[in-house]
Amino acid sequence: MTLRQFYERYGATLAVVAVLALLVVLLPGNAKNEGVQVGAGAGAPSANQSDTGGGDASTADSGGTVAAGGGAAGAGSSQGGTRIASAGSGPTQVSIGKGPNCRTDGQYAGRQKGISAYMPPCVSFSGSNGGATSRGVFGDKIVVVAYSIAVDPGTRAILVGAKLSDEIATVRRAYEALRLYYNNHFETYGREVQIINMDASGKATDDEAMKADVLKIANDTKAFAVIEGNPAEPIPKVFAQEAAARGVVCICTVSMRSGFYQENHFGGPSGPNMLWSSLPTITEYSAMMAEYICKRLAGKPAKWAGTNVPDLKTQTRKFGLIYLEGREGKVDPEGKKAADELSGYLSKCGVSFAAQVGYLYDPGRNQADVTNLVAKMKGNGVTTIIPYVDPLYPILITREATNQQYFPEWLIAGTGLSDTTSAARLYDQQQWSHAFGISPLWVTWATKAKSSGYREAHHGDPTLKPDEEGVLINIYKSYFQALFIGIHMAGPKLSPQTFEQGMYNYPRTGGSAALPTVYSNRAYPTLIKDFIEIYYDPNVSGPDERTEQGNGMIMKVDGGKRYAPGQWPTGEPHVFNSAGAATVTDNPAGGGDPPHEQDGHAHNKKCLSCS
Repeated sequence: MTLRQFYERYGATLAVVAVLALLVVLLPGNAKNEGVQVGAGAGAPSANQSDTGGGDASTADSGGTVAAGGGAAGAGSSQGGTRIASAGSGPTQVSIGKGPNCRTDGQYAGRQKGISAYMPPCVSFSGSNGGATSRGVFGDKIVVVAYSIAVDPGTRAILVGAKLSDEIATVRRAYEALRLYYNNHFETYGREVQIINMDASGKATDDEAMKADVLKIANDTKAFAVIEGNPAEPIPKVFAQEAAARGVVCICTVSMRSGFYQENHFGGPSGPNMLWSSLPTITEYSAMMAEYICKRLAGKPAKWAGTNVPDLKTQTRKFGLIYLEGREGKVDPEGKKAADELSGYLSKCGVSFAAQVGYLYDPGRNQADVTNLVAKMKGNGVTTIIPYVDPLYPILITREATNQQYFPEWLIAGTGLSDTTSAARLYDQQQWSHAFGISPLWVTWATKAKSSGYREAHHGDPTLKPDEEGVLINIYKSYFQALFIGIHMAGPKLSPQTFEQGMYNYPRTGGSAALPTVYSNRAYPTLIKDFIEIYYDPNVSGPDERTEQGNGMIMKVDGGKRYAPGQWPTGEPHVFNSAGAATVTDNPAGGGDPPHEQDGHAHNKKCLSCS
């Protein structure tokens, strides 16, 4: 079977690329406000901003411990002082930690009232907001584009039927429900956030169409920001680069290198970052992977490999890397740069790759490519493979490894959805039963109706019936939460500069099993900053990340205990041991979302402080 035949037969699996890569959403946290800055301006300091020089802020000590910049995780803000941006004209009053919109209950005290405990510090506003403070920002509204790239009808029908996507009408109704909720729970300083739906003029692979659309958004629509409008077809890198160059805030990237963000500041290296997302940068994945290997795996036998001839279990680990280098015949230099970063980190504790293979994602290429890839790993005596991959090719790669009777350890780095139950169930189960490693994900909910995205959508639009919010509601909400946190923390004088500083000033939140530590800084302008240890058990049943029941689960070691950079312990990993391992729960250790009214609570204003 060629890859094209595989694609035509199993096209639904491609949805994993678009869907699960965005599964990491802002989950509830429990941090309190401790002297948070709001809208301090692009030049103001932030405790989260430990590196302002750009590029790689990671370090390695003599013992091989690799740690990303940004400091350790914390349950609250360590920032001192308060600075509030002034409005353009007229009296303005902004009070932090005071007013009718502040929670006062226990661990949530000082946070804005709302469903997610990742709500920002509460703010009370009155007076002038300064009017038009930036492109797309007016006295009474903020213009945001939801940008949608079309998926062909046949593929969309497959995805919808497999519950891996929603019809575009469902997506847009969910977006409107979320827009209503967020406008009435976050402080937007008298401005209503309005969403304009825009369809792409070409395919995601059409660079010129992507650039032309950004030009239209910047010059004709004059939007302040762009969010993903159709997760079934993610916004490509060239669109994000063009948006940054045009000064349009874009919540549209997934796990790029730290250097990529530094290279795409608006107006040059000293300008504001314009690109944001939830998942860590690939630099952070690599730093954490290297720390995990150096402290826990290097120099030891590959004890969790399968049955091989010769026996890999008794051999000292030899590591191999398989990495995505581009798609459909087009090489993307970002893939090789990411691979080189990982190699650089590992070299600091004396680890090198016995084999390293890049591949081009292309369903039309011959199966021989996969055969040769696996043969190279096997021929070089690799005991432990690190997959920096897309979600489709591991289906082919693991199947081919079994065909070649080659059963190495598969060391999950958290990239390419290899850390999700939904994707793991698609892989060869003989192979993935030897998979373990690290992940930035969390112990997920067992019931979708208890998730923050579901609750927010039904709170924003009480007329929604169950399931009308869409199967991917917790992906959709992630764009809104990042957007509104930046607006809320920017203060009345909204601009790309104050949006950026507002994101940096958002206090560190989370750090428990169900609550990743979330904050951002200039070196790493994405959100999740800590990881857990995981393994895959094909014999455990339960709901996946979409709450779909099935066999095989990603197991979270030690109940989902999270580790910040530099905190991984030495000694044997605690994998392939069900004692204390977690899968899903509606009552997570450390708590979840705070209580909030779910019905009979109508919001009739355009925004929280609109007249």
